[in-house]
Amino acid sequence: MDLYDEVVEATAEEFQQHIAGNALIKALATGQVKRGHYLAYLQQTYHLVRHTSRALALAGARLEDDRRELRNWFFHQVEEENGHDLFCIKDVSRLDEPVDEIFAGQPRSGAWGLITQNYFMATYGNPVGILGVATATEGLGATMASQLADVLIQRYGIPSNAVTFLRSHGGFDVRHLEEAKQAVNQLVHPDEVELVIHARRMTFINYGRLFQEALEYPIEPRGQSLSSAA
Repeated sequence: MDLYDEVVEATAEEFQQHIAGNALIKALATGQVKRGHYLAYLQQTYHLVRHTSRALALAGARLEDDRRELRNWFFHQVEEENGHDLFCIKDVSRLDEPVDEIFAGQPRSGAWGLITQNYFMATYGNPVGILGVATATEGLGATMASQLADVLIQRYGIPSNAVTFLRSHGGFDVRHLEEAKQAVNQLVHPDEVELVIHARRMTFINYGRLFQEALEYPIEPRGQSLSSAA
């Protein structure tokens, strides 16, 4: 078993409890999602991803020359992740909703937990732990994003040009996940594995909370209401 498989096995319970069994995922499958839930998801995702590249840059900057390969991995990911908040802006705009109003304010607890854990590891803790975050988030994008986009389009009538965040991540996160796997297997020291596992666990817990809050706090839409297809 390589290090990545060890990390996945150690966090399987958190994935099942907080992601696979999440109430939002169940609601999507049973026709209970409304336009306001999707807007809330985009809102919280916007708050999260606009910080991702900055946290990655800070993390890479803390690594000395003896971790040059890992530092290069972080800086490569900065380029890959920069500007993903613009997908969320585009999707809300194409739903004819007020962009400035929806993205004003502060993130809720799920997004806040994801943002703050990344900045903590990047600036005070051990940046290597962020690999646990990457394996979790890139894995979610690679395995779930395209399917969720299809459900929103086919069952809920969301325009195909308003799921660009999900659709794009369903594509390039497949490659990002492979890069994260390689980094864990080749660039993580044995005494750092627990850091990666802990960060991946916390990511599933916080991401599950982000999903839950999108369900609990829908945004009242101004555009056409969203209903499940027959």
